[in-house]
Amino acid sequence: MNKEIQNDILKEFLVNAYQLNSIRIKYPKIHLFDAPIIGTEEVRQYTYCKRKIFFRYVMNAPMRETYKMKYGLEEHEKFQNQINKNETYIQNYYNIYLTAPKLGLVGLIDYFVFNGNEAFPVEIKTGNIPKGQLENPDKMQVSAQAILIENNFDFLVKKVRVYYSKYDKIKDYSINAEDKLEVLKKVREIQRMISSERIPEKTPSKNRCRDCECKNYCLRA
Repeated sequence: MNKEIQNDILKEFLVNAYQLNSIRIKYPKIHLFDAPIIGTEEVRQYTYCKRKIFFRYVMNAPMRETYKMKYGLEEHEKFQNQINKNETYIQNYYNIYLTAPKLGLVGLIDYFVFNGNEAFPVEIKTGNIPKGQLENPDKMQVSAQAILIENNFDFLVKKVRVYYSKYDKIKDYSINAEDKLEVLKKVREIQRMISSERIPEKTPSKNRCRDCECKNYCLRA
């Protein structure tokens, strides 16, 4: 077949970025995969409060930018500049966007480190260090990032790191197969919740509702 004719035929089936976004907005229930692809940040939000994901991705409710969100972005940039000036590891990979479609997982990693012996992701947080008996949303998010690193590189991730800028403290969390399975369990739960459109139960911690961008929607539910 003539190459020009072949290209003309292909053009009929190609969709540019603008058209693809239009289709996604018009038909939000259509996915390129069998189930919705879940971000590592959504895993954290779901662990923090399941209703956040419901209002964001099922109801498509508009979200106001909170002070915490704005402050968080500023701290990310500040810490990024600091890291760039003080590199102490053999290899640092910054702002890496990784996907694992078969697992239904995707995420943007602040940066991850490879020091010759091990690799681990690093997440920057501006809030408090999680305490108590509730699940740790921060550890869950970085564990999800660890899964993405393992699926895209030939590394076994045994720990994850979170930098809490408010306290200028680095906290390492050991992770094992059970932690990673728990992440994948959360991904499946989120997928089912989005597909079923059923509102989940509220978070058991009332303190988590104080500065929540979904607070007004949740009070009406």
